[in-house]
Amino acid sequence: MEHLGNKEIRIILVDDNIVFRNTLKKYLQEEFQFVVMAEASSGPEFFALSEYHLADVILMDLQMPEMDGYAVTKKILIDHRNMPIIAITMHAERAYLQELISVGFKGCVFKPEIYKNIQKAIMEVSNNKYYFPHEMKV
Repeated sequence: MEHLGNKEIRIILVDDNIVFRNTLKKYLQEEFQFVVMAEASSGPEFFALSEYHLADVILMDLQMPEMDGYAVTKKILIDHRNMPIIAITMHAERAYLQELISVGFKGCVFKPEIYKNIQKAIMEVSNNKYYFPHEMKV
């Protein structure tokens, strides 16, 4: 079991693709025993979650309808400025390190490589470190 100190790591998945969310949730729970405490398909749905501030890590899709992941993250960090949020994106060529860091993301994982990198990313950001792919543009 992966733990933060001696407690399990609680995760919220925010992604508008339900198939991707369900697959990732199952993987995180079965492979690493992470607790996926909630899911949301949009920014407004995320903010309707009453206990989102209790998550240890939030996995945030960058491209969603209504509010993109950048806007959702900015709003979260107004009240919870140290919340560890990892950007999840399909578009490596459009993900810029400087922009993600300035918005407040603590990490980024590209969807095509998510199953290879997600555990390390979660462990790093839940321990107050950063996790960004080496090939990200500055």
